[in-house]
Amino acid sequence: MQRDYYAVLGIAATAAPREIRQAYRRLARQYSPDVNVWEATAEALFEEIAEAYRVLMDPQARAMYDRFGAGLGSEALRAERRGDDVHVSVELDFADVARGTTLRLGVPRFSPCPACGATGRVAGGPCAACQARGVRRVVDPVEIAIPPGVDSGTQVRMSGAGSAGPFGGPRGDLIVSTRVGEHPFFVRKGDGVYCEVPVGLWEALRGARIRVPTPLGDGVLVVPTGLDARTDELVRELERLLPGPARDDLARYRGGAS
Repeated sequence: MQRDYYAVLGIAATAAPREIRQAYRRLARQYSPDVNVWEATAEALFEEIAEAYRVLMDPQARAMYDRFGAGLGSEALRAERRGDDVHVSVELDFADVARGTTLRLGVPRFSPCPACGATGRVAGGPCAACQARGVRRVVDPVEIAIPPGVDSGTQVRMSGAGSAGPFGGPRGDLIVSTRVGEHPFFVRKGDGVYCEVPVGLWEALRGARIRVPTPLGDGVLVVPTGLDARTDELVRELERLLPGPARDDLARYRGGAS
């Protein structure tokens, strides 16, 4: 069975002519019979590459190939071509990671051509707006749901939100890579979130309830105690003379991670 021309050149089904030309030049240099004199399959590969290039660089021939494949009678080759996956990166705040969020982004992708209704033809001729492909490159608004707990480098896959295939083919997927900004107070280590809270000597000796911020709101830290009554009285007196840390710098983080 004849191989798919896009697979022969190693390009996507929505590749632009410039990408097709670059792929052909790269492969032609690699498999040219002049270079591979002793390679028995080089000539056959080179002819396959040249044929794929000839068809895909001709707008009308490419449109026919996309519709019917290399053989007009083959039902298998008439299957709709799936669109390409689209990759985007997003910057997230620490609060977005803690709670999860929904982003609305402009995503560059191929979508059905409105001029020809994704058919590739207008008034019996090739559609100039989409170069007879049935799809045009546009920037579409897409809502992206980011679940809580993602980290830098996490990939969120949205099925069917990528580029549309030629002539009404199904869409590929949208793959969202996340980059999480650093927080001035919270530090992430694996699935845990860490922070440093100053505790005074007297609080450590006597015990205390210390209000601390967390990414999802305030929490209370309890420092246990075990002093007898006389020692506790002495520590209280020292505390009045030498007060502990104020922790005023933590107040702006209370109630969330922003």
